[in-house]
Amino acid sequence: MNKGNCLCGAVEITLNYLPEKIGACHCATCRKINGGGVQLGIHGDADLKAKGTENIQRYTSSDWAERGFCKICGTTLFYHLTVGSMDYIYSAGLFPEQTFIITEEIFVESKPAHIGFLSDTSRKKTAQQVG
Repeated sequence: MNKGNCLCGAVEITLNYLPEKIGACHCATCRKINGGGVQLGIHGDADLKAKGTENIQRYTSSDWAERGFCKICGTTLFYHLTVGSMDYIYSAGLFPEQTFIITEEIFVESKPAHIGFLSDTSRKKTAQQVG
């Protein structure tokens, strides 16, 4: 269950450990990439383990991060910090068999009123996330 793939299967991501806890990002970029919803992410480390890397397109989305997508089907693969920890945050949708618990929300000041979760989570504003 620690292997996930994009919609077309051209990219396969392998994690050393697949946690149950995930975070939700409400930033404008994540909402735009996901058609108005949130990005649900699994925190990984700085080591990308993937097959089909020739099918990964990277896009610099901010001064501190880039996004990874499948070149073929467009599936969101990851958010990669390019400063500090250099960690990858993987799209939870790559791992459809795993049951997740949302434990944290970030960029909450950007969250539209129509998006909400039923459980209590840790909520952080942009300044807390970036600083």
